[in-house]
Amino acid sequence: MTVTGAIWRDQLSGDERAVLGRADDGVPGSRPDVLVVGGGIVGVSTAFACADAGLGDVLLIETGRLGAGATGGATGLLIPEPHQWSDPAPFVDLERASLQQWRDLQQTLPGGVGLVELDWLGLAPHASGFAAHQPRYVEWLNPGQVAELVPGLARPMEGALIRRQARVNPLRAVARLATRLPAVATGVAATSVDIRGDRIVGVGTSSGTITPGVVVFATGRPPVLDGLPLHIPSDRVKGHLLVTERTEVTLPGIVAPVGTQIENGQLLAGGTFDADDETPAVQPDVINAIAASLAAVLPPLRGIGVAYQWCCFRPRHPDRRPVIDRVPGLGNAWLTSGHFRTGILNAPATAAVLTSWIATGVPPADARTWSATRFGGR
Repeated sequence: MTVTGAIWRDQLSGDERAVLGRADDGVPGSRPDVLVVGGGIVGVSTAFACADAGLGDVLLIETGRLGAGATGGATGLLIPEPHQWSDPAPFVDLERASLQQWRDLQQTLPGGVGLVELDWLGLAPHASGFAAHQPRYVEWLNPGQVAELVPGLARPMEGALIRRQARVNPLRAVARLATRLPAVATGVAATSVDIRGDRIVGVGTSSGTITPGVVVFATGRPPVLDGLPLHIPSDRVKGHLLVTERTEVTLPGIVAPVGTQIENGQLLAGGTFDADDETPAVQPDVINAIAASLAAVLPPLRGIGVAYQWCCFRPRHPDRRPVIDRVPGLGNAWLTSGHFRTGILNAPATAAVLTSWIATGVPPADARTWSATRFGGR
């Protein structure tokens, strides 16, 4: 039987599931030093970082459950190095720093965040499928070496091997971080802001008004609230994923474009770009195409059953880079949005940037790279 929904929640303990619905009392009339709006991985990471840095009372509000949006449908892959072939250097640097911060959290947070270290292997017919000159930390494997790691490929393939990448169950990471937050209110939607001068003095919510010292909007796409004159171009792209039934085929970590080895002998595959599909429903033909592509590359997977199938919408900006910035024109409000396919990976580094900026008033050295005004207008 195929479950329509992401596998991640089913992997959680009862306590971890309960944390995702955490709803503390005292939201109406509250006066937190830091209010974080948005309960995805970036919002939870930011609230955690602000509290850990001693920035006072921190409150996080979320319309639904924690991790209910793009976070809960993500792959959870933490793979900065493969982005060197497609992304500008500042973006890759941010990702590398963030992976190290994930590792630090795994070591320092009681119980860790569920980080799993693994290697990444990208398959290609020949070396020019990636680049003529490989960076020093990429090991180029000949077809024989690839065949030893991935027996049964449909044809001989060379490969780029990158060691020490990682993955997490995104909902487990959210739950582990959220247990350390001072105050969380799920089921509370932000609806409006009251601006006086260059400051937000009130945030209207479905549960009453909050009077914050500082506000951070981490809502996936830029927030749309009454009274907030913010216009940043963004859209969202649907993607499908699946997890196979248990198989004897074992992958050496992440094998692109095949899939990722996860727990219980299952494989995670997909991550499609369904740009013209705005429906929330899983499309069987897309799932079938993912399964067919698995078998085409690795014939021993022919006929493998699908245990889980799901889709999610990933927020993005036109240049595919996130916004990490102060809200234009406001002195006590920040936002981060449009993390697209790297929201899980970049969450700790984004949180660190925002926390430092709030604490010191000093923007990061590469602030223009992530500026909210880089698209023109306000």
